[in-house]
Amino acid sequence: MSGPALGRREFLSGVAALAAAGLAAAGGVSLPACAAADPLEGALRGFFGDPAAARAVGAEVIALEKVPPRARTVVERVARGRGEALRALATSDAGALADALREQHRADFAEGRIVVVRGWVLSETESQLLALAALR
Repeated sequence: MSGPALGRREFLSGVAALAAAGLAAAGGVSLPACAAADPLEGALRGFFGDPAAARAVGAEVIALEKVPPRARTVVERVARGRGEALRALATSDAGALADALREQHRADFAEGRIVVVRGWVLSETESQLLALAALR
């Protein structure tokens, strides 16, 4: 599948977008309906600044799985057992949430938790964020 490429700068801009979305939520600006059900899912869905590129690569991440995952499953994969703590950050401290995801991203590479998609070596965290972007 060809489509827009997603680079490291896009990942870092996603972190900035995530922080901005969290700040908007804290200020009372409404987020998408999914955020009302799960603030973490809402924050993570708004992660990438170029949604079309994220969906294109995310669709390829999903294609690697035998059974396409549900959004809740992908959110829990990103959270890695820290769902409630990350949900609290999604509603109160978007900067800390972005910091936690950056640290997890770095740890993925350090510990060999990678996924190769279209020649790109992605951290598991990145791949799951991209998958979530591709899920409706």
